[in-house]
Amino acid sequence: MEIKLASHEHSMDYHCFHDTDDKWCDKCSKKISGAAYACLSCELWLHESCAKALQHLPREITHPLHSHHRLVLDWSGTTSDFTCDICLKISTGTNYGCCRCDFQLDLVCAFASFDHQAMKMKQRSNAAMDRQIIQHYCHAHPMVLNNYNNVGEHGYNCSWCDKPLTGIFYGCKGCGFFLHQFCLDKVPKTLNHPFHPSHPLRLQFVTGNTTCNACMLIVRLRTGSTLSYCCRECNFNLDFHCAKLFPTLKHECHNHCLTYFGLSFRDPILKYHFECKSCHELCPGGLYRCVQCNLNFHLKCVPIPPFVKHRYHRHPIVLSKPIREDDIGVYYCDICEKERNPTHEVYYCEKCTFIAHIECVLNKAETSTPLSMDDKALELNEMEQSEMTLVRPLIHEHPLKFCEKMGELEQQYCNGCRLELSGPGYICEGCPHFFHGYRLHESCAKLPNQIQHPLHPTHHLNLYARSPYMLDYIICDGCDDFSLGFIYLCEKCDFNLDLKCATRTRTTTPSGSSRSKESERETELFHFSHKHKLIFCNFNDPRYRRGCNFCRLQIFGPTYNCITCGWILHESCLKLPQEARVPIHSQHVSILSYMRYGRCHACGLKLLPAGYNYGCKDCDLNFHIACAGSLSGALKRESHVHHLHYFGTEFHRFFAMYTDLIDLYAGLSCSHCGGVCSVGSFYRCLECGINFHLECVPLPQIVKSKSHVHPLTLKDSFIEDDSGEYYCDACEEQRHPGDHVYFCEECNGIFVAHIECALSKEEKVDVYMVPRERKTRTRKPRPNGWEQCRAVLVNSVENNGRCKQDFYWNHKGCGARATLDADEYANESEHNVGREP
Repeated sequence: MEIKLASHEHSMDYHCFHDTDDKWCDKCSKKISGAAYACLSCELWLHESCAKALQHLPREITHPLHSHHRLVLDWSGTTSDFTCDICLKISTGTNYGCCRCDFQLDLVCAFASFDHQAMKMKQRSNAAMDRQIIQHYCHAHPMVLNNYNNVGEHGYNCSWCDKPLTGIFYGCKGCGFFLHQFCLDKVPKTLNHPFHPSHPLRLQFVTGNTTCNACMLIVRLRTGSTLSYCCRECNFNLDFHCAKLFPTLKHECHNHCLTYFGLSFRDPILKYHFECKSCHELCPGGLYRCVQCNLNFHLKCVPIPPFVKHRYHRHPIVLSKPIREDDIGVYYCDICEKERNPTHEVYYCEKCTFIAHIECVLNKAETSTPLSMDDKALELNEMEQSEMTLVRPLIHEHPLKFCEKMGELEQQYCNGCRLELSGPGYICEGCPHFFHGYRLHESCAKLPNQIQHPLHPTHHLNLYARSPYMLDYIICDGCDDFSLGFIYLCEKCDFNLDLKCATRTRTTTPSGSSRSKESERETELFHFSHKHKLIFCNFNDPRYRRGCNFCRLQIFGPTYNCITCGWILHESCLKLPQEARVPIHSQHVSILSYMRYGRCHACGLKLLPAGYNYGCKDCDLNFHIACAGSLSGALKRESHVHHLHYFGTEFHRFFAMYTDLIDLYAGLSCSHCGGVCSVGSFYRCLECGINFHLECVPLPQIVKSKSHVHPLTLKDSFIEDDSGEYYCDACEEQRHPGDHVYFCEECNGIFVAHIECALSKEEKVDVYMVPRERKTRTRKPRPNGWEQCRAVLVNSVENNGRCKQDFYWNHKGCGARATLDADEYANESEHNVGREP
């Protein structure tokens, strides 16, 4: 029995799994035990119920409210929340999303009638439609418009008023920061706070390990990307949450008013840093604290009496632990009739369910009730720009200092346009320099907040210092370039431009050849290696280092990228076949797959632990992608008994990455001179596992070949034009422009050939390359009986001819030892297999 999903290309067979099989459902992420469906070729596993729920859902749909891009089914997102862009409700699970725009729909809205969808859209005001994404001054990340949904909600509260979210609100899901729509304008930019009465506190970012003076926690760890209230003059800081606390208790034990800190404001580790001023013991629970004096008091040391008689109630009221009298979620003090925190200790009468703030019971003055934030808020305009300083929170959280000559700085790239720095600009002295700092051209620092662009004439484009979505980058809709810098965005259409396209005065028309190439290229596609859709982009950022998920080489130029999870491939790697016959092992089909262990049969180096490789299951042979594709023809010379294979530019790039990421001390030595040959082009005997410099083979410098009328000269590389495609004129196969070739000087490079193609029809050698000078190798200590060592050589890929008896490396073809001096090794390299050394 099998099932065919509309969203998957293969049929899925019916299986019965046990707990020991360790299979997990790709939809619900739960372990499979019992009946399930599986696609073994794709390693896809689904519970029977999950498979039937997805059976008829198409892989892609076109939606009338997002007609410019197709929406792709995503049924593996059960662990992450998303906001439906029609009903604005937070949901989880299966959805349809745009792989370009972060436009997502739940299944109800994806398949609802157009009239029903239009009615939902009308229910939202035009103002809300225009402000689906906002940049609020108290948070670093853009905040997205949401609509409260009591199904599947996780009890989110407003970060300002601490009340449950209801109706329309804005939020940053990544930071867990949310604001009611009516709280957006209530957050003060400047605050006169009783914790620091000498100066006003300004709302701004803090860096490094700055601690809050109230709760003693590191500000950035507690509030993340939310601004804090700071006095730079006194180095006094309050995080966003502690700024809402105020001293409420006036007691004779201290001359300042005290503030209650409950368990919700405390860290389990920091409890060992709070010592009571009175008894000098630690304060593991709730306490009263004077922030100005940095003094702490147990409730028993204030002292707070265990019970008290108050004139507002006829029964004695008892000091009690935090109380929630019902499940409404809003709780009030019965004395001041203002809201109280249900996590704080209170005075309580069990008979009458009378509950009151501690300070309301103990304060003698009737007017001493807890103060609200609105009573203390003081609005102030943004800081003005001076001649040498620019304060612009839209593009950066810190003040920017003017610099006359930006080209003299170590960092050579602008954070806005990602181009080289030159001329005057602005730098941030508050950002750590070991993260390259933050620097802008003067023109980038003074970009307009809004522009009208001919590529999108219907709406204005707004400036953003970073992508408003969860990713740190965007793909420009004007040029398809990958961009990490400033962007201009239309929130309604999800149309974005990088600064290069946004500031271009007139659109340039591409040439005919480039236009034809772009029209032939697929901009969106599915690939066998990944479950999400891949988007074409040009990766040209000079500072961003990222490796291809196939070959692990640095990404640069045309690439295909998954915006959902960051999977990225070179355009050339995308075209690699899943099954192919490797030229150096053409008798069997090799399969491109993810492997973690083993060695490459060609170069002898380890397989990439986090990359893809070609493998032959019949022979158990594996190949790096760079080795499988670049080794074609073999060269036969009289200096060696076996064929030699050329390792050129592609392997050199691969080896540079290999030494950086895999093995810093990896190296391949020349068997003739003993020098390192893996830093450049070289020849290798796959059977013997030995290497030679080109001059140590040796190769002719000038040779007369039957393939051409004139003598041919060896060159390290040759590029005859800028077409991008280069061929061998002897075999008419494609060649790499950076590899060694033979070319005709008399024909001015009209004839160019591979080395093996030119030498296969060799007639006469005019000049040989001069071999390198041999290096004398240090003898290793030889064990007893070395002269008569007749141990069997196990000639396999794993040991490469290692002698079982004394563990010295041996020449795989004849048993001659590589530990000999170079001269001795050269004399013994023609021995037969099994002959005594």
